[in-house]
Amino acid sequence: MSKMPFQFEKHPKKKGRCPSCGDPKSFRYYEKDGVRLSEEFGKCERTNSCGHHSKPNLPSFSTTISSVNVGSDSETLLPDVYKQEQYKTWNENQESAFHVYCQSLGITKKHLSKHSVGTDQKGRTVFILKNEKKEIVNAKWILYKSDGHRDKAFTSHSLKQPPDGKKYGMCLYGEDLLDPEKQKMVIVVESEKTKVIASFFYSQFDWVACGSANGLTDTKITPLKGRKVIWLCDADKAGRLEASSIKNLEKHGIDFEIIDLFPERNDGYDIADAIGDKQLHDILSGVRVVNYGVHLDSTKQKKDTYALNRSQYSTVDYRKDGSIWVLGKKNWENVANFHLFIKYCTEDENQQITWVLELRPKNGDTVFLEVEHDGFCSSKRMKNLITAKQLSFKANDDHLSEIHAHLFALKSFSKAVKINRFGLHRESELFLFANHAVTPEGEIISPDEFGIVSFKDWCISIPRINTNKRHRFTLSDYPIKFNDWFNLFQEAHLKENAFLPACFYIMSLFRDLVILHKPTSPILYAKGPAGTGKSSIIRSLTYLFGFKQDDINLKSKNTDAALIKLMSQSSNTCLWMDEFVNNLPQEGLLQAVYDNTGYHKTPDNSRNKTETESIDIHSALMLTSNYLPQNSIFFSRCLFIPIESHQKTKEQIIAFTRLSELQENGLGMITVELLKHRALIKKSYDSAYATLYDRFKSGFINEGLNERLFSNMAQTMACAFVLTCEGHIALCEYTDREDILDEFTEIGRKSISRQQSINNVNSILAEFFNTLQVMFDQHQIHEGIHFRFEGPFLYIRAPLIYTIFMEKYRRIHHKEAPDKDSVFQEILQMEAPRTEKEVKKTIRFRQHERNENKAPTQAVTNSLSITYEYVKSKYDLDLINRQPKNF
Repeated sequence: MSKMPFQFEKHPKKKGRCPSCGDPKSFRYYEKDGVRLSEEFGKCERTNSCGHHSKPNLPSFSTTISSVNVGSDSETLLPDVYKQEQYKTWNENQESAFHVYCQSLGITKKHLSKHSVGTDQKGRTVFILKNEKKEIVNAKWILYKSDGHRDKAFTSHSLKQPPDGKKYGMCLYGEDLLDPEKQKMVIVVESEKTKVIASFFYSQFDWVACGSANGLTDTKITPLKGRKVIWLCDADKAGRLEASSIKNLEKHGIDFEIIDLFPERNDGYDIADAIGDKQLHDILSGVRVVNYGVHLDSTKQKKDTYALNRSQYSTVDYRKDGSIWVLGKKNWENVANFHLFIKYCTEDENQQITWVLELRPKNGDTVFLEVEHDGFCSSKRMKNLITAKQLSFKANDDHLSEIHAHLFALKSFSKAVKINRFGLHRESELFLFANHAVTPEGEIISPDEFGIVSFKDWCISIPRINTNKRHRFTLSDYPIKFNDWFNLFQEAHLKENAFLPACFYIMSLFRDLVILHKPTSPILYAKGPAGTGKSSIIRSLTYLFGFKQDDINLKSKNTDAALIKLMSQSSNTCLWMDEFVNNLPQEGLLQAVYDNTGYHKTPDNSRNKTETESIDIHSALMLTSNYLPQNSIFFSRCLFIPIESHQKTKEQIIAFTRLSELQENGLGMITVELLKHRALIKKSYDSAYATLYDRFKSGFINEGLNERLFSNMAQTMACAFVLTCEGHIALCEYTDREDILDEFTEIGRKSISRQQSINNVNSILAEFFNTLQVMFDQHQIHEGIHFRFEGPFLYIRAPLIYTIFMEKYRRIHHKEAPDKDSVFQEILQMEAPRTEKEVKKTIRFRQHERNENKAPTQAVTNSLSITYEYVKSKYDLDLINRQPKNF
């Protein structure tokens, strides 16, 4: 092919004024041997709106008349060190109108920074151009409006060329991010804006921008050689018919095709505009363009859907009849009556891989399979799985390896992170329910048919559940607000019993932020006799994550590993365990929850005897019990909630019934309501914690309290305090911050004081009165026969009660009870300054035998007289209120 005697001038030679439309910077002149011809000859690059083209008269033109010497090609240079450092600074600035617009679409700052989109000191958007060697070559300035469109009043430009004859080069925008293995398909677009936006939503492709319909010049095209390329044309004449970029792709032998997503439009619309309109098109299903502007018939296009795939790997052929053929040692062999594609590759935190496969028979519905990695690598297992779907798969292991290579070469699938626990996924900050995900802003996202949600740069596989059973973490659409629930909650259980549990629930929602500030997690410990409502209070908190949690009874034969796994199955939630008893074998394990230490074991598939893996704890723990903890170290790690026996009022019973009915609808929308305040908690938590901690500590100066009591209470209250002060929830009636702080402080101080007083009490007396309470609740001791009241004193029939106490203590603690003298001596010390004769004396009680005489007629020596109000406040002893025996 003979060389043309003239050609267009190349960048950086300046364009001039178009003689037709008058645009001052759009007319590209002709030159011959580096010398510009008469300025009447050239082409207007405003192809859509003008397109004026004046060619020289080949037989008669002369380069010696009316010619202008504009110089020849000169040395290319890179921006100096100062400019490069300036660009790096701009790249960290994400405040331009374009950045704001991108973020409104969900595009992350990380993505914008990776693609070298910066903001200069004047607020203009700067696209920094880097070559394949990652060197900064040039930059392009563009001014955008808030809606993402260009400000036409601003002339976009790149670096001003130096006057010494040297010049700054140009390259494809994005070529520094091209796959070095040349396996990913490359999509070329005109606009830098389009490349940035589309590459976020279609990350399975590599994206580059050439600057305009004619921007893919000879100097820019080299990085595309050896790659599969798509020219994704804009919906206009320049992008479809007259783009010299298309001709250059053909001239340089690039393996490319043209795709037009919007053949019905002619207004310059492109894929970035579609994304802005909330439309995500399947790029490979767009209309193919051949012969520069002739569209393929849509029927033919559907038949050739897999033509692109067939060309990728020469030993595997996806044929038009819907079958797969693999080249064997001598012949092609038919191995499947469907086309196989990878939809997702998922990997969990333990690096366990699964594959979501798409099976497309020619006639019939598409079938999806989720296969573990070992199964995907075994032709026998694949055959068993596929046969169950009534499809034929005759591949052996060698065939399967060839198919793998073909599929991996395509790289047309997405990678997803497989999550094994519900609740917060810390890296993406998504909160995962069994059927939905919630963003940090409180937006609900539904998974696709494979259980995968897409959010920003993340594809996340939600934990699989048994669809035949309603799961605890299922999010219902029942429209309930936190304040409505809390008002009913405190009406049913009284505010003194409801306030701290509600705070604890809110803390658990943001637990990762709480332990980031201080790496401890208080344990909620609700203690009360049977029938007081402690279990109902805690159970109501579990409904806030969807539906009721199944009971976990600590009296059952639980292994350490089983309990740890239960505590690791969710993140930033609450887990409830019932029936805590003293000397529980797993008490140390539960205590470790406070310190966020989990469980270490040898991995299931490990051959290394010294290798271990950790199962960490991610949620807050709630315990209920009839007993006070005897281990002071464990007790100091708890947030103590005593639930006293009280006869329920009519109003309480009505409220409790309404609350129970409400809970059956699912209360997960309350969690959704609060999650949208995550950014606020992240910003305000440290300050709120410090304020509450200082208030609590200042109320107990010189009393020697354990620091944990202050920090536990401040941790529990801080998140609720922030939300209450900001008016997002109403835990108290006040709206002024100081009034709110006073109420939180008062409630916290009372709880701390009560827990400290119990902690200081001698363990023998604590065990005695704690067991006495159980005996009363279980109707083993009765007023009149075993004890009675006389004014401020509680009279105890000690010889008879101690006998029952010994047997009960042995059953509860599995050890011998403290001897009688030790118990009596501790009681005498407690009652000081009352004398021994005043405390230990002969007291009359009712006869033990059944008779109608209820008068205290039987005198019993060595009975005890105890100040009732003192033991009631110190030991939570309540010998007045109890449920009827058949309640």
